[in-house]
Amino acid sequence: MNIIIEFFKKFIATRNILFYVALGISAVSVIVGIVAVAGLSAYGTAWPVILLTVAGFVAFVALSLYGKEGMGAGVMAACIFAALLFLIVGEYSYFLTEIQGQAMSDGFDLASVDGLFLLIAVAVLLLVCAVAANVFAWLHLSKKQKEPAADDVLKEEKSA
Repeated sequence: MNIIIEFFKKFIATRNILFYVALGISAVSVIVGIVAVAGLSAYGTAWPVILLTVAGFVAFVALSLYGKEGMGAGVMAACIFAALLFLIVGEYSYFLTEIQGQAMSDGFDLASVDGLFLLIAVAVLLLVCAVAANVFAWLHLSKKQKEPAADDVLKEEKSA
């Protein structure tokens, strides 16, 4: 049990604030996936969205435990982007039919299309999460280990 506690103490101590922001972005993407399934499943297939966002979250956390935070953020970005694509492909036919029906009638009233603003909100949030995760893939999410100063190395060699 002490080994696990020491591992997580060291894990937390070696991560900088960017890691926790990336973890928050990952959690937000899962929440957006849940909202997508809850609000948009009546209009098309939204289940791949939640599956891919959860897979991105799990991949980020798992790869972070092995010290590969950048790779985890890249996988998370790919999963969130794939979730966005599945959302658009799964939902576009219903909304396109509704909007085309309005175009053939008297005029556009986008507020009367059920779920359109939710679709736009979910798509924008997933896009923001994917871009942020992509940015975090290129940043250092762990603290750099301090190199011993040259004076300290010389002192240790003299004392030895």
